[in-house]
Amino acid sequence: MTASLAAPARSRRRGAATLLRLGVATLITGVATGLAVLLLVWIVHSLEHLVWGHEQGPFLDGLAYPQRWWMPILTVGGAGVVAAVGWYLLRRFGRRLATVEQGVDGARMPWWETLADTVIQVGSVAMGASIGKEVAPRELSAMAGSKIVRWLGLDARWSRILIASAAGAGLAAVYNVPLAGALFAVEILLARFSVGAAVVALTVSTVATLVARPLVGDGSLYSVGSLEVNASLIVAALLIGPLMGWGATSFAAVTKKLSRFRPEGWKLLVVLPVTFTAVGALGTAFPLILGNGRALATAGFDLSQPALLLVALAVMKYIATTVSLGSGAIGGTLQPSVAIGAALGAAAAAGWAFIWPGADGTALAIVAAAAFLASNMRAPFTAIALIIEFTNTGFELLLPIFLAVAGSLAASRLTSRESLRGFAPIDPARE
Repeated sequence: MTASLAAPARSRRRGAATLLRLGVATLITGVATGLAVLLLVWIVHSLEHLVWGHEQGPFLDGLAYPQRWWMPILTVGGAGVVAAVGWYLLRRFGRRLATVEQGVDGARMPWWETLADTVIQVGSVAMGASIGKEVAPRELSAMAGSKIVRWLGLDARWSRILIASAAGAGLAAVYNVPLAGALFAVEILLARFSVGAAVVALTVSTVATLVARPLVGDGSLYSVGSLEVNASLIVAALLIGPLMGWGATSFAAVTKKLSRFRPEGWKLLVVLPVTFTAVGALGTAFPLILGNGRALATAGFDLSQPALLLVALAVMKYIATTVSLGSGAIGGTLQPSVAIGAALGAAAAAGWAFIWPGADGTALAIVAAAAFLASNMRAPFTAIALIIEFTNTGFELLLPIFLAVAGSLAASRLTSRESLRGFAPIDPARE
């Protein structure tokens, strides 16, 4: 009788101990992720100030035009040289890097090699390379989370959830998007919802975002005014959604196809600098294509460029990003996707005004960005949360965004099955 009563008591004590370790691990991971993001953001801002001579930097933080026309050639080409040498040495002499997904599944993520890889990534973006910066904070945060769960001896299930939450928190902290970061962890990395995973992901994202705010700030990434939803905007959202889906599917598929031919060994030392220099040369005439895409997205949301130029810039951003990633660079496509979608949406708004006046151009640019991003990520809820938190639009645009995203995903699915049967769309979370 005594033994039968003691067993449930021991089980409760073990459960309480596990819960305590999980709580401690969650808080420590949130703080560690925030500190990792602070380090990367400090590197980005320091390099931008050193290279471009502006306090906040030109291509990540909004100021789009360099003081001297030849600066993009020198800086982006120089970034290509430094990145090529760094990645060459890392791949030849370092331990094998693990992706975020592999880390979530239990693979070891080497400390120094992961740190070096992420620094090279954000350094390239700071110098104007046309790639997204979001892979680096996710990677470094996942590595930190994997070390913490091993130190605290969490079981496989909670370790997986916490590492995924750390990666999502890296995204959350670098862009001040805590909800989107938590959704990224649950929707993309875990691909399975549970209350426990949601609690951990939300907590880690919130803590990391608060820790990173001294450098990231507490404002939204893009500033937009009040927006009006009307019948014209609703119909435009219905029409533009499939167009964004087809474009995003093409963007994702081309990126993946080019990645199969990424140069290795000594070829990397030649191809990557040449490609980056060519992108920099194009950036001398069209500087809005440089960097991770924030400058171009801002131009789209602000409606500050002519429609035809925005279309041309979107095409050039598409080419610059896919070719850069195909030449051996490591980076993301999140912000480039937002930039392409925003530019195309703003251009479409100018044309739609002749057909049915009244639709807010900024609102349509935001809707198009959400639709393009959703199909590129293959994660509609994360994409919607990202756009809402990026622009701080709240619930104003939910209806047209939902309609556009639904149309985008339907068109993307149809396109990927019928027109691009040889390869599936790439998920930027897995690059």
